[in-house]
Amino acid sequence: MDKEPIVFSYLENETKEKLDEMYGVNPAFLRVQPSRCLLPPQFVFYAQKIRDLKVYEDDVWMVSFPRTGSHWMQEMVWCIGNEFDYEKSRTHFLERCPLLESSAIWIGEQFKIPLTKLGDPLEYVAKMPRPRYIKTHLPWALLPQELSEKKPKIIYGARNPKDTCVSFYHYCRTFHNMQGSFDEFAELMLRDNIPMAPFWKHVLPFWKMRDQENILFLMYEKMKRDQAGAIKKTATFLGKNVTDEQIVELCEHLKFSKMATNPSVNLEKLLSDEARQEDPNYKFIRKGKVGDWINYMSKDLSQRFDEWTEEHLRGTGLQFHTDLVGDEE
Repeated sequence: MDKEPIVFSYLENETKEKLDEMYGVNPAFLRVQPSRCLLPPQFVFYAQKIRDLKVYEDDVWMVSFPRTGSHWMQEMVWCIGNEFDYEKSRTHFLERCPLLESSAIWIGEQFKIPLTKLGDPLEYVAKMPRPRYIKTHLPWALLPQELSEKKPKIIYGARNPKDTCVSFYHYCRTFHNMQGSFDEFAELMLRDNIPMAPFWKHVLPFWKMRDQENILFLMYEKMKRDQAGAIKKTATFLGKNVTDEQIVELCEHLKFSKMATNPSVNLEKLLSDEARQEDPNYKFIRKGKVGDWINYMSKDLSQRFDEWTEEHLRGTGLQFHTDLVGDEE
């Protein structure tokens, strides 16, 4: 079945003015149907190209809403799929697992990633040797039509919305020079007015497809509690055999303290001088904690997020854990 046509529209006046002011660009975003996704205007030039992208059955697609542990998941998936080749993993992740829409999501010219080595990401993906490992933050409705037909491996990573909100706020401030308080950003998330929102229209379509043979739905909080179990589950999904020794080695490789200082899996070197001055202590791989939201949200805001979550998850069977979990260093 063909997906609905892609249609772009401007935001409502008050919302548009707010977002244009916060991001310093006019217009900062457009509303994209289907799914009402909020995306920068340059997505107009890439939307249909992405929809028409050729897909192969041996592809591995890693899909997630932004700031949901996607780099951690991506590194785990790539290492398992590539026979734990840690030497090859030193190649930057944008080359190993290109972000499909990277040229279309940077707000303002000065914050675009310098992808001169890779060129156009869609052309790069089209020429990658198979099997291809491809990452995207786009919702199901805006992904290639052939995903439904070729049925490649798709791994979806989900994280509780409270911690997602905190991490995404810091990211937008640093990488997109967003000006605004955390409470303002959280309010926008509740109203589906942050990049890639609506959040639930991103998560739930993949949750509903979780029983399909080619789809694996992973939850960040469960991965944190049982990383070895997540590795085994992912390896089985990819048709790979793993030994206990390989699991221990990969768990060590994926420690947040190591990921945070690993230049092949973060974007810190791409920060502008202005962004570094704005937040000199920013880390692309941040805390990775479950429950860090408690340091940012008031009781009232937390309750509103709980009610928002309950409203959208009622009857779906999906549950998120938001309690604080101790993390390794």
